[in-house]
Amino acid sequence: MSNLFRPWLLARFSTGAAAAVLVVVGLFVAIRVLRHYRIARTSEGQLALERRAELAGTLIEVALGATIAGLALAVLGADRMTASIRGAMCAWGVLDASPWGFRSLALSAIAALACALWIALHRLDLRLRKPALTRAKFSALLVVAPLVLADFAAATAYALDLDLRVVASCCSTGLDAAREVAGTGASGGPRDVAAALFVVGSIAAIALALFTRARPSTRAASLVGVASLVAGLASVPAVVWWVAPHVYETPTHLCPFCLLHADVLGIGWPLFAAIFVATAMGLSAAMTGLLERASGEPETARALEARLATRTAIAWSLALAIALLPIARWTIVSGGASLFGS
Repeated sequence: MSNLFRPWLLARFSTGAAAAVLVVVGLFVAIRVLRHYRIARTSEGQLALERRAELAGTLIEVALGATIAGLALAVLGADRMTASIRGAMCAWGVLDASPWGFRSLALSAIAALACALWIALHRLDLRLRKPALTRAKFSALLVVAPLVLADFAAATAYALDLDLRVVASCCSTGLDAAREVAGTGASGGPRDVAAALFVVGSIAAIALALFTRARPSTRAASLVGVASLVAGLASVPAVVWWVAPHVYETPTHLCPFCLLHADVLGIGWPLFAAIFVATAMGLSAAMTGLLERASGEPETARALEARLATRTAIAWSLALAIALLPIARWTIVSGGASLFGS
């Protein structure tokens, strides 16, 4: 219990607790909306329920925003607590010190992505002249809310289970398996596949997003979502096997958490933020496109698609540029030599 009084763990716990409370309140409203909300009605009860739903939507948006912030706090807290655990050179050692560490982080990432999608759905509903998606967004809350609560539970379990007296494992030890899978060859293998998927997926997402911005449609927005999902999933092994080694100029340094350190100008912070935003915006654009007909106002939905597509293109452009920067630097410094040998 004393762990919860440590500043970073307390900040993470407080953020998660506030989000959990607000989401539970939102669930009560969601159940009422799903039982009684009928958009065609004009009774006083319907109008009162619409006002309650609008207020609840605002509170839920705050809660889900806090959940997204909780993901950043989880990473930042683990990075800042390295001095509290012997042997921990980066956030990897802190997270690896408890069985709940990486489970909690993975659940935080999934919950944050789901929250971003719900917020996009909520913003679309608010733009409509008639709140045609109110039932849909509160139905979606029944899926998102358990993720928020599970995220809070996992983060709390991690904070309580973390033993600061242990000697942590170095990230180089923990990533031995990843190093063996990647291999040491200069061409072929999982490393190049992951890098290719990330680069091709990012470029495809940018191109499709720009096309969707100019000519928004359900099909175009859906393709943006698919490309963003592929690039987002490929970004994890690409950063581990491809970006991190070039940043540290050694083929055996695979730790993504070391990219958060000042000695490499904290390149990981803008990189991970851009990847998350790009993936979330791309999936949000796809979801908005799929809801064109259900919204009853296709033009309004397409306008939001175009805006989300613009943000997707910008975010993937930043992510790709940041990821390619250390590779380009190594290529110039080494005269074109491969970091991984020939």
